[in-house]
Amino acid sequence: MKKNLLLVALLISGASFGQVISEDFEGLGGALPAGWVSTTVAAGAWETGDDATANAGTYWPVPAHTDFAQANDDVCNCDMSAVYLESPSMDLTGLSGVMLSFEAYEDGGYGQNPYSVELSVNNGGAWNSLFTGSVDAAQWNSESMLLGASADGVNGVKIRFKYDDAGEWASGSAIDNVVVKVPTADDAALAVSLQRYAPFNSNLPLEMLVTNAGINQITSITADWNDGVSHSQQIAVNIAPGASANVSHPDLVTYALAVERSIDVTITLVNGVTDTDPSNNSAASMLHNTVSQIVPKMIVFEEGTGTWCGWCPRGEVAMEYMENTNGAQFIGIAVHNGDPMTLSAYDNGVDLSGYPGSNIDRALLGESVSNANWGSIYNARKDIVVPADISVVSSGSNSSVVLDVSATFYTVFAASNYRLAVVLYEDGVTGTASGYNQANYYSGGGAGVMGGYESLNDPVPAAQMVYNKVGRALLGGYDGQAGSVPAAVTDLMTASYTFNYTVPSSQNRENMHAVALLIDQTNGEIVNAGEIPIPPANIGLVNNETIGMSVFPNPANDILNVSFELEGDAVITITDMQGRVVVSTEYSNLSGAQTIALPVAELLSGNYILSVSTEGASYNEVVVIK
Repeated sequence: MKKNLLLVALLISGASFGQVISEDFEGLGGALPAGWVSTTVAAGAWETGDDATANAGTYWPVPAHTDFAQANDDVCNCDMSAVYLESPSMDLTGLSGVMLSFEAYEDGGYGQNPYSVELSVNNGGAWNSLFTGSVDAAQWNSESMLLGASADGVNGVKIRFKYDDAGEWASGSAIDNVVVKVPTADDAALAVSLQRYAPFNSNLPLEMLVTNAGINQITSITADWNDGVSHSQQIAVNIAPGASANVSHPDLVTYALAVERSIDVTITLVNGVTDTDPSNNSAASMLHNTVSQIVPKMIVFEEGTGTWCGWCPRGEVAMEYMENTNGAQFIGIAVHNGDPMTLSAYDNGVDLSGYPGSNIDRALLGESVSNANWGSIYNARKDIVVPADISVVSSGSNSSVVLDVSATFYTVFAASNYRLAVVLYEDGVTGTASGYNQANYYSGGGAGVMGGYESLNDPVPAAQMVYNKVGRALLGGYDGQAGSVPAAVTDLMTASYTFNYTVPSSQNRENMHAVALLIDQTNGEIVNAGEIPIPPANIGLVNNETIGMSVFPNPANDILNVSFELEGDAVITITDMQGRVVVSTEYSNLSGAQTIALPVAELLSGNYILSVSTEGASYNEVVVIK
């Protein structure tokens, strides 16, 4: 079977009034809790485990939970047409209005049936549908529902969760933190979202997802967001029992300077009275930073590929498409698996099991590879506000490469948790061994047009293949260099680290690029990046002070001025972060101090490398075009 995982995690946990069941599936080592039963029509079973066991062999990783119940289709690799997780029998004598509430995530990209919840009022003798989820929702959804009048006062009520792969490629289901309870009269559950980074003086709405977990219609809530100062407001709403609504807090979040704030949000009143179940009224503290300057967000696409993979030519085509259409902020790296170009530490780090697959900024994991999907993700992420700009300068001669990486921050952190790293990739890689033959399922055109691969054989002989963007080295490791960024960060502070690499004889220095990364250690995501081509071995990078070089203004949006002092001939080039020369001008018989104005209004916004090259030396500066 294949590869997408559904996670169902119930919204309300912990003790609450009228609670009937509370199960978190913790510490069971594969067994189900007492009273819980797994049944199946075809094959497979529910068991308990953590996110690591669920993700073993899966294409769609389970978000991190410690332990939960799962029906894992990838592990079973069988026909899981109907697999049920059945609760213990519940005695609801004397109770009415019993509610089940949960939060669900599902990706139905491989066509499995929607997940569902069923109810029995005679100890499992007969079952009726209680709720059906939505396929391919691609987001977390909060759900809650009454068990209904048929369950009121009944001894012998059960619920069960159904996973059904319809005999098709799919991946599985998981549930966690099951709670069944009698809701209180006025009870609101809260989830909150706020943009992580924003320009100072932004007026941002604080968005609240409010779920009615009570039995009364909610017509008003009093919500307070607190960053050390209370912002409490009564807000009119209209939310039916079991329903949810998006609510914006009237007090906008805004700060006049680059600051870091911890924000807590709490619903204090529901319908003008105290919520008698406060366990779900508060959202976890959120960090929010404002930045003093907007810098381009470079988006890193790490694509899993292999010469054995017949669909992987699609990745090469997508890389070329993205460079041609979105080159200014696109960085692509091919991470090989199971072929002669495999870098094991990198392959293990990206942890893909569907090929071609991709991680984008290590924030979106297991994404499909296509021109359309990558283009859509790029457009959604290119305007994300980031806290730092990343630059890298390359030097060294012969086989020695020295990379000076800098992160200039435009906000403050009391206790940052970032690291710097470098990925080196190589273009123009070829080989003669059979491992360099590229499997090609597009051969013959039966699978459609794919950048010319439809006209090539399967496999494409090694002699016809040239591999680009091949990941060659991880400097600082996959997660980044410990200690490369200090904990305390101030606005306009620059954190720097020097990485060294010796180019082996099997690699071509002149075809290599360095991609510098700033990695957030709290979630493993790439916050921002920068890219530079490695200069040839016979061109040494000399300190810019040697020629008194300065570049201004930087950032620039119209004219970029370059000042320096030297004798003889020089070439001034501007290169984008993919190594493509976008400006190149030769100057002859220079003598003494020069200031040369370069028009840059036609360049796309982003980071570039400006080089002043003379015979035997190159002087480089990172410039930003706004």
